Amino acid sequence: MDTTDNAITVICFSPTHNSRKIAEAVAAGMSTSPAGATVPIRVLDLTLDRKDTQVIPEADGTIILGAPVYAGRLAPEAVRRLRRIQVPRGIIVPTVLTVTYGNRDYEDALVEMYDLAVELGLSPIAAGAFIGEHSYSTPALPIAEGRPDSLDLADARIFGGQCRRKLETSGAFAPFHIKGNRPYKEPSRPASDTSRKEPGPSTGNGHAKPAPAVPSVPVTADGCPLCGECAQACPTGAITLDLQARKVLTDPVLCIRCCACVKVCEAGMRTFSTPFAAILHEKCSARRDPEIFL
Repeated sequence: MDTTDNAITVICFSPTHNSRKIAEAVAAGMSTSPAGATVPIRVLDLTLDRKDTQVIPEADGTIILGAPVYAGRLAPEAVRRLRRIQVPRGIIVPTVLTVTYGNRDYEDALVEMYDLAVELGLSPIAAGAFIGEHSYSTPALPIAEGRPDSLDLADARIFGGQCRRKLETSGAFAPFHIKGNRPYKEPSRPASDTSRKEPGPSTGNGHAKPAPAVPSVPVTADGCPLCGECAQACPTGAITLDLQARKVLTDPVLCIRCCACVKVCEAGMRTFSTPFAAILHEKCSARRDPEIFL
């Protein structure tokens, strides 16, 4: 990875672009000094990059990591992509950690990112948890709709300035507190997992009917124009088009339920129905603010 001296490199996994927006805003705030001098910003978005090529930082640069939170943990696919980072022995790479979550809670995701960064040889100096529109959000059931908004991005730029000032101090690499737990919470099944034993309506004899099956992946309505935008947006290559049958096929093994395909479908043909959307809409509608750790 080519960088110039003191360059800031954003490395992110961001299926619905929220994590990238936050990381870029932090980079913008970090890149400008009070004297008005700026350093270049590079963006390495790993979302659609499924290669195994190593990402090798160079000395004299700073990295900002960005990734989404899934059920209180760092998105597993983000972990796989970020593990491509290989820090050469003997160099120190100041690193700012950022995660985005859908207004419920980030729980152990930021601690997990910190531990991953250290494992990769990076040197964390600060961390922040920001809010982005939830993957399950819909116009009918909005969950942090439109976030990160202008206030979130302004907070991210301010945070970037704080990171720059900390990096200029002698204690920049001292340990700092991040909210979260070790060991991390157990990974959850996807909200769409049909193996869940949810109680359904009573049969009248004391037994509960099985809960109705929920689609395990986003589905495409009849009449889809087969433009292919959903397939292009899928970070794992789970979506293919069967032009002969005029169907959109989704591999449930590869699908990570990020709903990037739903967000990008201008025709509104791609949907993902989960009962958790209504729960999150009801219980997680109050605005939450970013949390930063320096």
